[in-house]
Amino acid sequence: MEKSKKTDTSFIASMNDDLLHNILRRLPAKPFAFASCVNRSWNIVCNHILSRPKMVSAFSRNSDQLKAVEEAVDKALSEPIRPDFVIANITCGNMEVTLRLITKRVGSRVPLIVSIVEGVLGKEACNDNAGEVKQNDQGMYFCPTYAILLTIGYFPGIQVDVIPVIQAKEESEATVGDKFVMDIRNFVSAVSDHATPACLMLFGEDTHATEPIIRKLDYAMPAETIIVGDQKGQFLHKRADELRTVQLHKDESRVLAGLIFARDRHRPIPEAGRVQFSTAISRGMSSVDLRYKVANAVNSLPRWPATLMTAKRIGEAEVLNGEQILDDIEESLLGNPLWEAGPYIGVIKRRKYSVGLEEKPKIIASLVFHQVTGADEQYLTVKGGGIKTGDHFQVYIPDVKVAEASLSDVSTQLRNIMSKPNKREVVGGFVFAGSGRGDSFFGRPNADSSPFLENFPELRFGGVFCDGEIGRGLLVGEEESSSQGQGCLHVVSSVYLIVSYACS
Repeated sequence: MEKSKKTDTSFIASMNDDLLHNILRRLPAKPFAFASCVNRSWNIVCNHILSRPKMVSAFSRNSDQLKAVEEAVDKALSEPIRPDFVIANITCGNMEVTLRLITKRVGSRVPLIVSIVEGVLGKEACNDNAGEVKQNDQGMYFCPTYAILLTIGYFPGIQVDVIPVIQAKEESEATVGDKFVMDIRNFVSAVSDHATPACLMLFGEDTHATEPIIRKLDYAMPAETIIVGDQKGQFLHKRADELRTVQLHKDESRVLAGLIFARDRHRPIPEAGRVQFSTAISRGMSSVDLRYKVANAVNSLPRWPATLMTAKRIGEAEVLNGEQILDDIEESLLGNPLWEAGPYIGVIKRRKYSVGLEEKPKIIASLVFHQVTGADEQYLTVKGGGIKTGDHFQVYIPDVKVAEASLSDVSTQLRNIMSKPNKREVVGGFVFAGSGRGDSFFGRPNADSSPFLENFPELRFGGVFCDGEIGRGLLVGEEESSSQGQGCLHVVSSVYLIVSYACS
């Protein structure tokens, strides 16, 4: 027996690096972590295996929450990886339980966001088939079907952490927005030689406060910073230096959590191997030739944000009430089968923005969508606040033909990434798809996944369906110009985050 042990030890020690590499790269994440601690030689081989960035997603639709979490985690950790961050998106269930189960598996020092979303899409943990799970018409808080999407990322040369926006009862959106921007800048300056982050992934609460904070972030961050996310939902977060979630005081509420990706000054990566973030969008709206100026706007209570308004047609003096505006829309859409999906108005909001004590606020124009929910003899009613008298708006409707054409454009854009001279390799992807999309919208399965499936069939991507998808600096209509405002907040669209790096 003693001789056999010595023989095994000698054999393991004598294995060449190629053989060792071939064995270790097949290990699941936990045994791989143990193997990297065996000796210096093994550690070098393990570091070589993880020299490339990795981002893996898997979802489970198991109705048992505990089993679903285990299935998703097992799949995501079935290959070597050192988690730099974890995102768990669930369609219902207990966020605290989900966070606790995942923390037990990945460790307490990994930044983590758990959010409730309206659906998930990607590759299933049990069979690697593409699929999606969406909420029914009863809304995101009535959930007959549990599903979880787990996304784990390892990005060498990148520092990652979660920064939350917590709002006190009497605190204004401007104040918490300024603090959020400064918290992000302080984190980046502490870990990076760059002034701003490379990418922000945002997860918001269903509150009126998210919109102005996101638009302030759009103003404060340079164009090269990628910003994507889900504007409305529910979330819990755990930062890298926290052992558990922070309990809020009774007069505080969660507004946003941002997953911050910053270049690491202590682990510089050659330019050829650096992680790069990029975005693409599939638009799902077409404009109707109806343009107005808000004559009077009344904002409702913050808890249920909505706006009541009257308006004038551009170039006319008559003030129209809600029923007259809705009659305009109905007449314009007469015979259009898309009318049943419900119209939206795209409001150009020109607002002054500054951060902290900046002396000269800058006027930024943003295109923001609001769904029309009703009308009477006095007002047109739309979802959401922040609309002011004097704002201009145009009518939009969901359009599957526009969405299909945009999907084709996104697929071409992803294909072009691989054809560039620097031979970039796509290592991860994530989709923020509007809740109005999916199989029922397109009339075919996995449409929102198709750009990844067509170009990277082996990629283990993921995505969520959300009510208010965030996509930085993306114009919503081909007819829109930058002078009319950028569309940072979208509806019936899909925003794609693509993670790549140069192979050589």
